[in-house]
Amino acid sequence: MKKHYMCTHSFLSDEAKRKFDDAMEEMTDTQVIEITKNDKAEMLGHWRGEGDFFFCHWYADDEDAIFSTLDALGFGQLMSTLPNESYLYVDSRSLTGKTTKELTQSE
Repeated sequence: MKKHYMCTHSFLSDEAKRKFDDAMEEMTDTQVIEITKNDKAEMLGHWRGEGDFFFCHWYADDEDAIFSTLDALGFGQLMSTLPNESYLYVDSRSLTGKTTKELTQSE
């Protein structure tokens, strides 16, 4: 069963950052989401500012599925990734009216 993960990423070097930027700069937002989706993992969101870290929301079978997806794209060798499983996921675009207790209870 897939779970939500928030990943913190950090480039391994300035050269790695440049390679990542070069690969991404001509991609549309749609393409970025499409290339990071497979049967075991998919990136749902991506946040990046001027700092050393950036963040992605993944929906995946497990942490290894995220690492495998990044590796297959050639991105795993450019960055360090720390996945954190999120047992609670609330999105303003898909509200349910359920309590936190209801949302976190096992089915």
